[in-house]
Amino acid sequence: YTLANFDDQAYRKMVESVQLIDGEGNQVSVIDFATNRGRNPEPIKRVDNLLGMNPASQPLENLNPELVKDLQGLIDSSGIAENLELEFDGDQINLQIDGRLLFQSGEAVLSEAARLVFADLGKMFRRYADYRIAIRGHTDDLEINTLQYPSNWELSAIRATTVLRFFLSQGIDPERMTATGYANSLPLVENISAQNRAKNRRVEFVLEKEKDN
Repeated sequence: YTLANFDDQAYRKMVESVQLIDGEGNQVSVIDFATNRGRNPEPIKRVDNLLGMNPASQPLENLNPELVKDLQGLIDSSGIAENLELEFDGDQINLQIDGRLLFQSGEAVLSEAARLVFADLGKMFRRYADYRIAIRGHTDDLEINTLQYPSNWELSAIRATTVLRFFLSQGIDPERMTATGYANSLPLVENISAQNRAKNRRVEFVLEKEKDN
């Protein structure tokens, strides 16, 4: 537990309420325990630092997987950060890419901009070969009815498969990847405006690390 403002007496009282039994059998607060052993408890440090359980001189950071850091670096340096969104929740990494960057309306042919972005992603996916890659295609709620794409289900599925085939060409193991079309069944926002529909037209990568047996 890291408490940033040691001057706030409520914070101090909260930390002092953490009690333990010292080597002589006395019940003392974690702050007294730290002070008696020459560890400066001001400003408040993590409890495990005060107890001497963490040998690091700096508090532990909220560690993100290296892949998350590299993906964020790729986004920051891409010049198209507004078209990409990265989220990390537990064991799952979610990268969403605006469909307008990837395909022409009603089409499933990758744009040149998409190929550039995916080439960089491919290098990253090869580097982190212990991650599974679920590729998900999404559309807005505007219906399509062409000979090639009778509905948004076909369009979203073909787009996801097109992306998968690109990564196959980049040397990604096919057993790591799946491709699924969701049509307009999982919108990010309500399809009530052109701007909202644009957000919903997207390709999503869900990355999960392979579990050790």
